[in-house]
Parts: sequence; C-alpha cells; structure tokens
Amino acid sequence: MKLLFKAGVFDSCQAIPISMARGWTLKFVTKQEEVITLDLQRSKSEREFKSLDGAAAVAKRIGFEWLKVQIGDLEWQEKVK
Repeated sequence: MKLLFKAGVFDSCQAIPISMARGWTLKFVTKQEEVITLDLQRSKSEREFKSLDGAAAVAKRIGFEWLKVQIGDLEWQEKVK
C-alpha cells in the first residue's frame, strides 16, 4: 500500500465500521474512484481494527495525513496524528 500511495494512486482513505462490536476497516479510494480494502497479509480477509485510533495509525504509516470516517450517513475528516 505504501508503494501505491507514493505512486499517487490513492485519492483518500476511509475508516468504516464493520459492526459496532467488531471494530473498523480501512478502504482506499483511487483517483479512478475504485475502492480497495486493506486485507491481511496472509489471507484475503479484511484487516480489522479494534479501535479507530489503530486504523488511523496504519493510515498514517502508509502516508495519509487525513482520514475520512464514515458511520452510515455521518461522515467527517480527521487529521491523523
């Protein structure tokens, strides 16, 4: 993902809840408006984060400065620290 970010492929990063009990997942939107989900390295299942802070930390490690958070119709942006 870091290589794709550095190549300028992504337009934004979104944190979306899986369910209120399970946590969060990260989705990356490309400049062509395709959505790519962050998967586990050893399997094709989505990577799940227990907290929004954990998802934001990974987004920052990839290179994103802003994270869009979406819960149903509610959406906002936060600067990742």
